[in-house]
Amino acid sequence: MGIAVGPADFDRLTQRAVIVSDTLLLSHNGHGARHEIATLSDRREDAPAPDDPSWLRVGRRTREVLHIHRPDLDGLGKWLLDTEPLLRSGLAWYLPSYSMRRDINYMGMGPMGSDEALPTVYSDVPGVLDFLSAGRRAVAQSDTSPIKSQFVIPVIEHLDLPFLEGLSMRDLSKITVEEFDSYRALRSWLRQELLNVDAAMSAIEIERELIKVSHRIQDGIRGVRSQMRQTRRKRAVAVTGAVVGTVSASLIAIYGPALQSALTAIAGGATGGLWSTVEARVSNSSRALRDDPWYFVWRLSRSATIGDA
Repeated sequence: MGIAVGPADFDRLTQRAVIVSDTLLLSHNGHGARHEIATLSDRREDAPAPDDPSWLRVGRRTREVLHIHRPDLDGLGKWLLDTEPLLRSGLAWYLPSYSMRRDINYMGMGPMGSDEALPTVYSDVPGVLDFLSAGRRAVAQSDTSPIKSQFVIPVIEHLDLPFLEGLSMRDLSKITVEEFDSYRALRSWLRQELLNVDAAMSAIEIERELIKVSHRIQDGIRGVRSQMRQTRRKRAVAVTGAVVGTVSASLIAIYGPALQSALTAIAGGATGGLWSTVEARVSNSSRALRDDPWYFVWRLSRSATIGDA
């Protein structure tokens, strides 16, 4: 989906829109100052004198310049660096809003030079955009799919997503790509939740349903935190088992088969049995957890908390 971004809230909109879009395309759509980025051509040539007898000899300079329209080029550069993982993976794109200006300048032996500024040619960015944003508002274009509106507008304008508060753009980009399976699962879950919010409801009813979605997100975060604590405890047990297994193997080497028989009866063997089972469970639970949609949310909220510390 394509969104035209205003001068402010560029990071905020990116963070929110990317969690419900397959591919996010952002553009400033003419907002901001015009910055010259390249000279396309610069030609000097003889030219007929203007219809003015005071001109003796005339030369003409035609210059074509490409401009990009952006409120803050430094800010755009930082955003491009921070979102590099998203850009490289194709999850996010940036479409510059640009224009080409052609100026003709007459120079010669006469009273003064003369400039002729031809009409500026602008890129056709709006044709690929679905929404125009201003501040924390998003307005759908006339040909935008209602389904897209049902996904994007609540996420940008209304939905409480506390796990994004304090999160840097760089961390979100990195975690999204690293935990892509979990991110994709969250995206599917969130889309389904938003589809269940009937657009025909009153504003108060829609707000109530979105609050319920926010509460379910909080429940999901609490659930994955509990699972992470359980996984850590199992890992601690597994580490203990590894230490015991190493010590047991050393004792067997010293005391022989009699001790090995005793250990086998107690724990299923010095290097297997109980501890192998625990390690297998820890490994399996970790893999399953990383496919869970709430694992992605947990990593984002954890990164935001560490960043604030």
